[in-house]
Amino acid sequence: MASIGKKILSAFVDVTDDKPPVKNPAATSPAPTSTGATQRRAADNSKFREYFEKLFEDANLPGPDYYEFSKMIGAMNSIPDEQARFTAAFAGLRVQGLDKQKLLATAADYLAILEKDAGNFLSTVDAAVEEKVVGRQKAIADKSERIKQLSQEMSDLQNQVAVLYNEVKENEEKLAQSSDGYREAIEIMKGRILHDTEKIKSFIQ
Repeated sequence: MASIGKKILSAFVDVTDDKPPVKNPAATSPAPTSTGATQRRAADNSKFREYFEKLFEDANLPGPDYYEFSKMIGAMNSIPDEQARFTAAFAGLRVQGLDKQKLLATAADYLAILEKDAGNFLSTVDAAVEEKVVGRQKAIADKSERIKQLSQEMSDLQNQVAVLYNEVKENEEKLAQSSDGYREAIEIMKGRILHDTEKIKSFIQ
């Protein structure tokens, strides 16, 4: 059922697999105009008519029935009176074996074909909406939440960097002070030892 519905849906809209994202949609998709929308609707209507014509053609059984009747009515558009068109079309097909009962029965058959086709189409539309609309809305929400998380992580990391930077400066100053204090102290100790060495040499025989 899904594959049939997808085939039906693909006759009217793109239901292919995901495509790479467009980097700049504004540059490649001009804003629709009323003229463009009208032309698009006309093209869609033409596709629909062709699709249903093919659907009826494939379902058509040998012999005259509602399908041939409707085709004949369409071919008589030049006759302004509707009743005259219907009467003339029926008269032309009655000689081929079509009667009113069969005409009404086959009209009901084609209506049932449309109902079945509509069921397949709408179920596929629902599935496509779930996949390509609802699914993407969830993806947007998930990615937006991820952006918030990453933004918070970035803020936390920036704060950690600031703390570490202050700690580095403080440790550099402490180490510099310790180094200066050590050099001063060692020079004092060396001087004292040298002084004591000289006194030892002088005082102790």
